[in-house]
Amino acid sequence: MERVALCVVCSVLVGIPIGCSSSDGGAGAGGSGGSPGTGGAAGMDGVAGNGGAAGMSGPALLTATVTEAPSLNDLFGGRPLEGVELCEADTTNCATTDVLGLVQIMVPADQEVTYTVSKDGYVPYAIGDVSEPPSIGSTWPMISDSLMAEEAERVGFTWPSDDGLVALAAFPLHAGVTWTIDDETTTVYYMDEDGWAQTDLTETTSFGRGGFYDATVGVREVDFGGAVANCTPAIAWPGDSENQIRVPARAGHIGYGSMECDEP
Repeated sequence: MERVALCVVCSVLVGIPIGCSSSDGGAGAGGSGGSPGTGGAAGMDGVAGNGGAAGMSGPALLTATVTEAPSLNDLFGGRPLEGVELCEADTTNCATTDVLGLVQIMVPADQEVTYTVSKDGYVPYAIGDVSEPPSIGSTWPMISDSLMAEEAERVGFTWPSDDGLVALAAFPLHAGVTWTIDDETTTVYYMDEDGWAQTDLTETTSFGRGGFYDATVGVREVDFGGAVANCTPAIAWPGDSENQIRVPARAGHIGYGSMECDEP
């Protein structure tokens, strides 16, 4: 919202700041003329008023639709999941999904935020993003604990874990994308054409996804390369260099990051 002189506050509608542009302050009142009589001083002009204070960004509406993943190679298209908690991380700013799997909370606009998506019996997400009005709307497929246990046994990693799992995507999804992470202890994986994670692949297939197992807890820097160029963060925090994002890695969570890229 914007604030102007005399504390007039603008409206906020569904997370969109409705602009009342800050106007310049009006001219100050003119000074009183000199007292009559010989040599009365001429009146002095009033001092010009100050300009209006710069407007402040209003809140952003963070929205999500949560579903239950049918399988690990078919994440989307499952039933809506009720009772999933969406939180601004480490705060009490939370809400739960309804019977349609829909949920929303308000978060500060134009800031780096972390939010979590969690429900008992499912692997939680930890997501870093930059909040932008009017909304950050995404569909999050929840993976059951039993499905993740099967995947851990198949691929050969530990779950539940004191480390995190980082899932990545470059849009549009295509083959030939590579990524590196600032953590030598992780194991990179790419999904094959059928959507199964493999640790012996060196780049994305046409499925276009992959990531890292056993990511050390903290904020991880991930560089995108291979068959992409001119990448900008989609759901992620911007990195310090070109084609780089920062992604939260939390113990027992899936940390997600994605970029919008051109083909080189």
